[in-house]
Amino acid sequence: MKLALIFVKRLLINPYAIGFGIAFTYFFIAMGAFILSSNYEYSPVYYTASWYGTVVLMSTSMFASSIGMMISYHSGGLSFLTRFSRLTPKYYLLSLYLTVTLTLLIVSVLMSVGVISLFSYRFGELILPKDWGLSFFDVVLSGMFYVPLVLLLEEATVVTSRKLSRAVAFIPYFLAIMFGFFYSNSDSTNMAYYNPFVVIELLAEQSFSTKPIPLNYNDLHGPTLNIGYSIASVLIWSLLLSLASIAMLRRLYYKPLEEGRFV
Repeated sequence: MKLALIFVKRLLINPYAIGFGIAFTYFFIAMGAFILSSNYEYSPVYYTASWYGTVVLMSTSMFASSIGMMISYHSGGLSFLTRFSRLTPKYYLLSLYLTVTLTLLIVSVLMSVGVISLFSYRFGELILPKDWGLSFFDVVLSGMFYVPLVLLLEEATVVTSRKLSRAVAFIPYFLAIMFGFFYSNSDSTNMAYYNPFVVIELLAEQSFSTKPIPLNYNDLHGPTLNIGYSIASVLIWSLLLSLASIAMLRRLYYKPLEEGRFV
């Protein structure tokens, strides 16, 4: 618990996390509310829900990149700490889980305030999530997926080359963009539950509706989202990535941080 609180404090006072995470998220919200909304006057709730899903996917992946950068500075000494101190791979991973959960809950409140206030002002009506619990749970669920993913990626740079560390930290963000926007513009629904990035986006959209949303908005009469399958999908991905990251963490060897400076 103490280690997690230290991580949370460092993240919240980190100018890169604040600037790249929260400030860019609000810029993204404002762009959706005032610049790209001219053709959606007929369905403000649907438009807000779809944009909220995109914002959740983008903002959580950006904070995952911040976590990745933080882990990159730890990874050089983790091999010593897990062998010659009381720090264990499981405790380190659980501390990261708790860190991301607390941080993303704070971010989700700020994000919800931004979406509700700006989109409600834009469309002249109060637009609120219908399921607040699902809205916050989706953000926590995304953190449970991103933590072992970024940890595994940073561990891979220790094994291969630390010069790749900074670039690897942005992989979750680029994957979120690629899968999120690709799915939004595709007609495929069969692979939705296999893709945790898509599931995170769809669950956020579902929080604005009392009825199951369609898996593909290009086919409004097609299959609808199953919340149970969606949550199970992300949890399975999180478990598999956690097991892989713990296994690799046990096999890490020392590689100095200075190697990553010669880029």
